[in-house]
Amino acid sequence: HDSSPTISPDGTRIAFIRAGDDDEGESSGQLWLLPLGGGEARQITTLEHGAYDPLWSPDGLRLLVSSSIPMSEIDGEPPWPHERPQREWHDVNLGDDESARPSGTKEEIRAWLKQNASDHDPFVINRINFQGEQSLAGEMRFSQLFLLNPDAPDGEAPTRITDGFFDHDDPLFMPNGQGIVYMSTRSTTQHPDRELPSTIWHINLDGTDDREILAIDGYTLRSVRPSRDGRVLAFLGQMVDQPADRQVQLGLASFDDESNEHVWLTDEDVFDYSIRNLSWTGPRLELLFTAAREGGVPLTMISEGLIEPVGIVSRDGDGPVGVGAFDVQGKTIVYAQTSPSNPSVLRIIDAQGDRLAYDANDWVATKRLAKPRGEWITRPDGTRVQYWVMEPTNREPGQDYPVCLAIHGGPSSMWGPGEASMWHEFQLLCSWGYAIVYANPRGSGGYGYEFQRDNFQDWGDGPAGDVLACLDQAVNDHDWMDRDRLVVTGGSYAGYLTAWIVAHDHRFKAAVAQRGVYDLGTFFGEGNAWRLTRFAMGGQPWESRMRAIYRRESPFSDVQRIQTPLLIMHSSQDLRTGVSQSEMLYRALKVMEKEVEYIRYPNAGHDLSRTGQPHQRLDRLNRILEYFDRFIDNPRPAPQESSAVDS
Repeated sequence: HDSSPTISPDGTRIAFIRAGDDDEGESSGQLWLLPLGGGEARQITTLEHGAYDPLWSPDGLRLLVSSSIPMSEIDGEPPWPHERPQREWHDVNLGDDESARPSGTKEEIRAWLKQNASDHDPFVINRINFQGEQSLAGEMRFSQLFLLNPDAPDGEAPTRITDGFFDHDDPLFMPNGQGIVYMSTRSTTQHPDRELPSTIWHINLDGTDDREILAIDGYTLRSVRPSRDGRVLAFLGQMVDQPADRQVQLGLASFDDESNEHVWLTDEDVFDYSIRNLSWTGPRLELLFTAAREGGVPLTMISEGLIEPVGIVSRDGDGPVGVGAFDVQGKTIVYAQTSPSNPSVLRIIDAQGDRLAYDANDWVATKRLAKPRGEWITRPDGTRVQYWVMEPTNREPGQDYPVCLAIHGGPSSMWGPGEASMWHEFQLLCSWGYAIVYANPRGSGGYGYEFQRDNFQDWGDGPAGDVLACLDQAVNDHDWMDRDRLVVTGGSYAGYLTAWIVAHDHRFKAAVAQRGVYDLGTFFGEGNAWRLTRFAMGGQPWESRMRAIYRRESPFSDVQRIQTPLLIMHSSQDLRTGVSQSEMLYRALKVMEKEVEYIRYPNAGHDLSRTGQPHQRLDRLNRILEYFDRFIDNPRPAPQESSAVDS
C-alpha cells in the first residue's frame, strides 16, 4: 500500500505515502522517508486525516503534503449560503450529551438529530454531489497544505499554511523555493458542488500573500508549471461552455503580470487535441506534453520558432504508441511507453539516443501476441472513423473465426495501440480464437473538437452506425471472419451502446452489456456522473423540450425490440452509473421471456475491468467468454505455452 514516491533533489531519499491498516484509502495514508543508501523507511507524519501528494522543495529542506480536512474542523463559516432549507451555519451546539434529547425543546431535538447524523445513521444529504464512487459521500472535506522539515526531531508537527472552505489542488513549489502555486475554485455565493471554474493561486511558505494570479473568463485552469526561472507559467485550460467536448489547451502567462494577459500555444487551428501532461525542458520557451491522437498518445514538443508542435515519440513498428508518465532533467527525458508488443516499458532519451531503460513485462517475449492493424472508413455524411482489427492468436488458413465487436466507454475515451487498458482483455479474447474489431466512433477523443462534439444529442444512432460500419468493412475485407458468428460487448457508455445496438440490429449471436446506463432520466438521478446528461443532451430530463430526446436516446425505450441473447453485468457498489438501470433492463427482458442473464458483483465499483478483487476480475473475463461460446459454437483452441492466456 505504498504510493506517490518522490525523490529528494540530492537523490539520497524517497518520500512516499504508506496506507494505514484501517484500509480507509487516501485519508489513512501517512508520509514516510526511505534512505537510498540503506536502512529502513520511517514514518514522519501522523496527521489526523492523513497525508497525500508529497513534494520536495527545490533545496530539499522542506516537504509539502496535502491533507483533506473535514468542514466541521475549519474555523468560521463558509462564504456560501447554507443549502439546508431554513437552517443556518452552526445553529446547533452539541455541548454535552444532556443537551441532545429525542423529546424536549427544538434545540435539544436538533442536537439529538445532529448527534445521530454524526455517525451517518442516518445520512443527512444537502449536496448535489452526494455520491462517491462506491458509497454516499460523507462530510465535505477540503484539501489543505502542510509544510514540514524532513530532518526535524520526532514529534515535531507539520505546519499548516492554508485554510478556508475550498481546495488547494495540484500544488507546486516556485523554482526559488519561496512560494507555492496551486489551483482552486472559490466563490462567495455558490456551493463548491456547483460548476465553478478553477483558477491559479500563489501563497508564500509562511501562509501569507494568498492571492489569485491568473483567471481567464470562460475557462477552467489546471496543471500550472512555472518555468525554470519562475518568470513564466505554463498551464492547461478548457472552455467551460461544453465540458464534455472542448479540447484542453496549453497556455502561457507571466508570473508577475496582474493583467491576466495570456497566450494559447494550442487551439483548434494549431493543435486540436486535448493536452494531458506537460513539463518544461529548458530555460527557453520549450515544453513537452502528451495528448491523445488517433489511437496513440505521442510525446510532443512545442518551442520558439515552431509553427506547430512536433512529435518526439509517436510510433514504433506496431503503429501509434502511448506515452504515460514522463519527466525531464537537463537534456534527459524519461518516459513510460505502451505498445501492442509490450504494454509497459520505461525508456530514456539522452545523448545516447532513445533507448530502453526497463522492461516491466519481459514475459511477453515468450508469448504469442495478436497485433492490431489500423484502418479508416468514411461514413455517408463524410465522417472519417478509425478502427483496428486483431486476428485470433493462432489463426489457421482456411478456417473461419468468430468476431467480437468491442466498444469503448466514455463516450469521449479513445482506444488504439497507444492505450493500454484493454491490452490483456483483447489478448485473452484473441487467444480463445476470436477476432476483434474496435473503433473510435464519433464522440471519441483524439480527433479534435468537432469529432468529439459530433455525438451531441446522438449517443445512439450515429456512434452505433460508425462501429457497425467498421465491423461490416472488416468482415468484407477478411474472408476468414465468420459473419454468422458475431458478438458484441462494452462497458459504461459502451454498455449503453451495446444495449442500443441489440435493440436496433439483430445480427449478433450474443451480447454482453457491462456497467451501462440504459435510461438517461434515471441515470441523472442515480449516477455520480449525472452532469453528463446535460452536457450530452443539451438540457435536463424534466424540461418539456428535452423529453422526446431523452426517450429517443435511451435504450430502455426500445427494450421490447431486443432479440439478441444478452448478459448484463454490474457491480453492486457502482455509483458512477448506478445499478438500478441494469435491474430495469434485466427485469423487462425477463418479463418478456427473452434470453437474458444478470451478474452482480458485491462490494465492487465501476472500474471492475481495471481494478478490484482478482477473483472477481477473473470471473468477469471468463463469464464473458463462456457466455459468447454458448451461442457461437466456438471450439476454444487448446492453451499453448506461447499464448497470452496464462497472464
